[in-house]
Amino acid sequence: MRIQQCPRRGPRGAGEYLLENHWYQQWKEYVESGDQNSSSFPGHINNSELFEDLESFRLKERLVESEEYVLVPEDVWNKLVSWYGLEHDQPPIERKVVELPSTQKVEVYPVELYLCQHNDLDSPVTAQFSRVDTIDTVLQDARRQFEVPPEDETRVWVKNSDGSCERLRNIHMTVLDACLSTGQVVIMETRNKDGTWPSSRPHVMRNSVEDEELYRGQPGVCGLTNLGNTCFMNSAFQCLSNVPPLTEYFLNNHYLGELNFSNPLGMKGEIAEAYADLVKQAWSGHHRAIVPRFFKTKVGHFASQFLGYQQHDAQELLSFLLDGLHEDLNRVKRKEYVELRDAAGRPDEEVAEEAWRNHKRRNDSIIVDIFHGLFKSTLVCPACGKVSVTFDPFCYLSAPLPVSQERTMELFFVYMDPRRKPQQHRVVVPKAGKVLDLCVALAKHTGVPAEQVSACPAPRGMGLGGASWVPRVQAGSFWGAAWTWGGGCIWQVLPRQPGNLPPVPTSRPKTWNTGKLRHTPGS
Repeated sequence: MRIQQCPRRGPRGAGEYLLENHWYQQWKEYVESGDQNSSSFPGHINNSELFEDLESFRLKERLVESEEYVLVPEDVWNKLVSWYGLEHDQPPIERKVVELPSTQKVEVYPVELYLCQHNDLDSPVTAQFSRVDTIDTVLQDARRQFEVPPEDETRVWVKNSDGSCERLRNIHMTVLDACLSTGQVVIMETRNKDGTWPSSRPHVMRNSVEDEELYRGQPGVCGLTNLGNTCFMNSAFQCLSNVPPLTEYFLNNHYLGELNFSNPLGMKGEIAEAYADLVKQAWSGHHRAIVPRFFKTKVGHFASQFLGYQQHDAQELLSFLLDGLHEDLNRVKRKEYVELRDAAGRPDEEVAEEAWRNHKRRNDSIIVDIFHGLFKSTLVCPACGKVSVTFDPFCYLSAPLPVSQERTMELFFVYMDPRRKPQQHRVVVPKAGKVLDLCVALAKHTGVPAEQVSACPAPRGMGLGGASWVPRVQAGSFWGAAWTWGGGCIWQVLPRQPGNLPPVPTSRPKTWNTGKLRHTPGS
C-alpha cells in the first residue's frame, strides 16, 4: 500500500488523475513554445509506462510522484482529454482524496480485495476500492460481479488472517474505518428463500432442509418452537409480527438504512437485525415453525433476565423489544438537550404539539411512528390553586381487562298459595344492585308487578322438608316474607296489609318437582 503526498488537494472523496510524467513534460514544452507546429506536440495522452501490462492495466508498484507521474484535478484531466484524446483502450487512472489524521492525501494504490460468494469460496474476483468507499459500495460491486437479482438480500463478511470471519454490519462505514487492507477476502452471503442465512442455519439432515424449502404455507402463519418454557417469547413475537406497518418495514428492508450503530442506549443494531431475521423467516411461507435460538441468544445477551429457559412475563419481553428496536432504529444520531417549558395557561393543542416536537428531536424511529403517544397530566396545587399541565410520552399502556358489571342469578318464584308449583327463573342483575333490582328483573319474567314481589334467601343447611316462614325487611312497597327451602332464592307474592302474614300451613301440597326444588308431603 502506498499513498502519495500531494500539496494541493480537493475535498475528501474528490477525484484526481495520474498523468505519465514524460507526456506531461512534453506537453509543457509544447505549450510554452507557443508554436502549434512544434515537433514537441505530445499527441494522445499515453500512460502505458505506468502499467505493468496493457491487458490487466495493473499499476506498477512503488511509482514516485513528480518523477514517474503527476496528479491533476478532474477538470484539468477532462480538458486535456478533450484536446488531445486518450490512447486507445487505456483506462483513465482516477484516484480519490482521502482524509487521514491532520492531512489529506491521494491514494495512488487503492485497497485490492478478493470478492467471493459464500457457496463458492474458491473462485474469488479481484476488485479495487478507495479507502473512502463505504462497505455498501463493496457490497454493491460484489452483487454486480456475481449477478445477484435485485430482490435477493445480501450481506458481507471479511475473512481475517486467522481464518475467522467477521460480519461487516455497518454498511455505511468506510473501507478505511473498517480496517480493510489489500489482499483480504470479502465473502458475500445471500439470504435463503425461507428467510434464513446460510451461515446461521442450524445443521439438520438434508431431507429436512428440502422439506422446508418445498413447503408452501400462508406467510405469517408460523409459530416458534418452544425452547424450554419460552412460550412467552412466542406470545410477544406474534403480537409484534401481526402489526402490519412494522412487519412491512422489516420485510421491505427499510430498516437497513436506519440502523443506528452509535447510539449508546441501543444494542448496536443487533436486536433489530435478529428480529428482522425472525420476521423474514416467519413471513417467508416456507416454515410451519421456526427455532428462535439466535434471537433468544441476542435477547439474553442484552437482557440477562431472559437468560436460560425459564418462564417469563410476555409483557416484560414486549416492553424490552419495543425499547430495543426503538434505540437500534433511532434516526436521531446525536441527541440534543431539550428544555421543557410550562404550559402557562396555553391551549392544550399548543402544549401537546410542542411536547411531541421535543420528543421527536431526541426519539424518531418506526417504533415512535407506530406506538408512541402522549399522556396528559394535570396537577393542581391545594395551597395556591396553580394548575400545571404536562404531556408525557408513552410507548405502551397497562389497561385492565374489562370486568362485567352484571351477574346471573338462578331463583325460584313461589306463590303464596302453597298448592301452586314454584317456577325456576334465571335473571341478570347488576353486581352492585339492590333487592329491588331482583324484583324488577323477576317481574319481567313472571308478569307480576315488582311491587308485589318480595325476596328471601334460603337459610343454609335447611333440608327440603324443613319448610318455614321467614319474615323479611321491606322491599319496595311490600313486606317481605317467604316460604323457603334450602339451596335457592324463593320469591312469593305478599301484598302489604296489616297482619296479613299467613301462618305456617298445616296441610302439605302435592309433590312439587322443578329439578332443583322438590317437596313431597310427609318429607
